[in-house]
Amino acid sequence: MNLRWHFEGYPVITRIIVINIAVFLAANLYVNFSPAAELLNYAGLSSSLPYVLYHPWTLFTYMFLHTGVMHILFNMLWLYWMGKLFVEYLGEKKFMYTYILGGIAGGLFYLAADYVTGAPPSILMGASAGIMAVMVAIAVLLPDYPIFLFLIGEVKLKWVVLGAFLLFSIVDIRSNSGGKISHIGGAIYGWLYIWQSRKGNDFANILSSFFHRFAQLFSGNKARPVKTKATGGKSKAGSVQRRIDDILDKISRSGYESLSREEKDFLFKSGRQ
Repeated sequence: MNLRWHFEGYPVITRIIVINIAVFLAANLYVNFSPAAELLNYAGLSSSLPYVLYHPWTLFTYMFLHTGVMHILFNMLWLYWMGKLFVEYLGEKKFMYTYILGGIAGGLFYLAADYVTGAPPSILMGASAGIMAVMVAIAVLLPDYPIFLFLIGEVKLKWVVLGAFLLFSIVDIRSNSGGKISHIGGAIYGWLYIWQSRKGNDFANILSSFFHRFAQLFSGNKARPVKTKATGGKSKAGSVQRRIDDILDKISRSGYESLSREEKDFLFKSGRQ
């Protein structure tokens, strides 16, 4: 097995894993010279809503902090395993937005739960909510996709994800309740993403368009007139997207195995673009 090929085949996943590991190592080095509380206060997600309002970046940065080696190890293994399946069928851009927005959704659930219950102050860390969003999204899209588990054999993807969700998010929820509530938020976002995508509302495309226009505000380049030549490319892109939507609808109705070989190849190649 060529490990290098596996990672080079999924550059966005690889970058996220590398960033998480680099932050983990840097954080452990930092706490050897400075109080750990400093790092947690400025990068971890506090359960105090007023504090987060003055430190909004922590809704993003908390996803890259981990409490220990086993925490980051299991998170990165799940991210790679489920992430590469997501990328194969939906592409890297949608994976990135699902991962990040799922993590933010998990953080918001964590804040809301603390506000409602009045639980003691705590700090949230870890990529679990974003990973849960990716897992649930691909399981909703491909519920009957076969997964081979060691010593068990072939299991449908929906049962693998459901089992992981129950184990990591529901069982003994009073232990690490904040983290488990964030998992629920991530899972809800993952389900919502696929549900809305089937209705033609793709959050990834909407956000990508928003960030592109936002960047143009600070760019010196003026928008160029649309040339007639571009119309054909636009039309082709639209027809490709319609074909993808038709195939995804077929999967939701009849399962992944109902696809022809040509449809599977088309979906795979489209997801890699």
